[in-house]
Amino acid sequence: MPQTVLLLDDDAQFRSSVTPALEAFGLRVIHASKGSIARALIEEAEPSVLVVDGLLPDINGIVWIEELRRSGYQTPVIFVSAFYRDLTTFKHLTHELDVLRVFHKPVTVERFAREVANAISAPISLTPADRRPIAQERPPDAVIFPDEPSEPQRVRDVNAYSTLLPVAADNLTGAIRRVHAETARTSVVAEALRQAHDLQGAAETHGFTEISVAAARIENELRELQRSGRLDWSAMFESIDEVRTHAAAAVGQPAESLKPVAAAPPSVTPAASFFLHRAVPRDFVPTILVLEDDPAMIAYLRSAFDEVLVHLRPVGTVDEALKIAGRTPPTAAIIGWPLEDRDALRKFLGMLRAIPECSEAPVILLSVDDDPHTRALAAQLGVDIFLAHPIELVRLHHAVETAVERATTPRPKVAVLRDSDAAKQIEEAGIECFLYFSLEELLREVDVQCPDVVLIGSTVTGAQVPAIIQMSSWDAASAFLCFADSPVADSPVITERLDRNGGWLAELHRVAERIARMRRQQLRCSQTGLLLRTAAIAGLENGLSSSQRHGRTYSIGLISPLGLAALDHMQARRLRTYLGRLISGRFRREDVRGRWDDDAFVVGFEGASARAVVEVVRRLQEELAVHRQRRPDELSLLQVAIGLASYPLDGDTTRALILAAHERLETAIERGSESLVWR
Repeated sequence: MPQTVLLLDDDAQFRSSVTPALEAFGLRVIHASKGSIARALIEEAEPSVLVVDGLLPDINGIVWIEELRRSGYQTPVIFVSAFYRDLTTFKHLTHELDVLRVFHKPVTVERFAREVANAISAPISLTPADRRPIAQERPPDAVIFPDEPSEPQRVRDVNAYSTLLPVAADNLTGAIRRVHAETARTSVVAEALRQAHDLQGAAETHGFTEISVAAARIENELRELQRSGRLDWSAMFESIDEVRTHAAAAVGQPAESLKPVAAAPPSVTPAASFFLHRAVPRDFVPTILVLEDDPAMIAYLRSAFDEVLVHLRPVGTVDEALKIAGRTPPTAAIIGWPLEDRDALRKFLGMLRAIPECSEAPVILLSVDDDPHTRALAAQLGVDIFLAHPIELVRLHHAVETAVERATTPRPKVAVLRDSDAAKQIEEAGIECFLYFSLEELLREVDVQCPDVVLIGSTVTGAQVPAIIQMSSWDAASAFLCFADSPVADSPVITERLDRNGGWLAELHRVAERIARMRRQQLRCSQTGLLLRTAAIAGLENGLSSSQRHGRTYSIGLISPLGLAALDHMQARRLRTYLGRLISGRFRREDVRGRWDDDAFVVGFEGASARAVVEVVRRLQEELAVHRQRRPDELSLLQVAIGLASYPLDGDTTRALILAAHERLETAIERGSESLVWR
């Protein structure tokens, strides 16, 4: 008989969306729209796990769980709600009420169903000890082995457990992947060890000897890692392969049907494809360093950013945080206050700012204390964003988004026409500056460089020069400045007139910052017409969600030009812009096309199989080859590498697909020009 899930939620749409996914995992789902109905069903059906909504018609979901625990029931509970996103509630649910998992609506249906299935992989008796019926004595001839089930029941148990084996194998693989990424984290190793130990025992109990033996080898490797700090990854990969192969065979799946997450070199076993061998680059997926010594707060942050496209690096000590920051500079940092001692914050921030690549990384302080003295200390130490407890999830997301935007937004750019002295002073002030000695040179580059400010030198005499530049850079939204003594000062195109003797540099910087902020709010890249990163992510999320609702596939491709590092800045930017414009004009109208960063473009393909997408992308490569033949002087150096990932094979969230596509893009870059890696 299949395991039973009691779904306590008055939202009929939510019930109808998750029920088919739960049933696909072999689970029986019963519904309750009120807390009183659910209590009766628990007595009657003894469900294996409870899914509880936060707001019910007759009772608060949290209060209902509290009453359930006071009654003696230890039923595994998964809490799901669109509300209750604060840390205090999270601690109360997970620590005091023993809730296994907290989800916030809207949920990713496949991932949600997988978590529910995983929660009952080791069933717990759900009847309170004081309410269990007294076992009736069986006649002597019916008792063969008193502690073992009869043969038909054992067969049913084995069949039920076998359906959960692929889920358990996936979960163990994910745990080992986290160990690979954060070997020094004792809690990560301990969680993987727990899963390996549980799988080893349960598989042996149900007669899956090969899986039990492989899980035992994994357990031994992890214990060796705890003892000596060393781990044989080659042996680990082989053991993971064996677990996954036999788990697939247990449910009648061929071994090759196991979903790969990233392409691996031929010398690496298939399981190694689940591991991101390189650290996630800070300019590709933002890396957030978390310095927090409260395990509950770290668990809350992991839950808060579980499906957000950021890479969390939680640590508990200042020394560990500085070690990680020195090795992989973070995009931003989150610090919990107070720390181990009162001087820890001062020590950490001082040493973090001393790391060259972290000198301007935004810092978010999550403070238990909220008083003028604490805020003054934070401001004195250079904290960028201050959040006081209790922390709402929406505020936390907004703070991290703001910090990442500040860290990843390029500095203001200024184009100077025929004024070398002004250009020198601008560069000395730390502002990115491009000096042009002729109008023709500026016109060739203005729509590629997209400067925030164009400063026209006083030696320029043509009255129509500002209008010509504005006409040529119509989509760049630049501000036009000149000095008060310039012959073009009276042009209506000029937005600011600077006084050479009155702090003109500060005024220019202010205008450039304002234009740069305006650019941040734009949805499209002015150079290529492509969606910018934030808008592209939103488009990918919508496309993936639509595909999941309608049962279609979804693919994400990352495209990067090659060999531009060897070129001068101007030529490299020109080739990137050309490639971006080519991508912008290709593919279907419904496909998402965006600029991911300076060196990569992203495309989302809805409703097309992975093989169909491969053919479409190859046609783009062929078209680019034709362009190179027609314009060899300009485009001979423009080569591209492409990585593709697809739902559902490579994951069910945008984050999983992006990381899988990026891993394959890295492999394609290693292979050389015109490489395409998609599996």
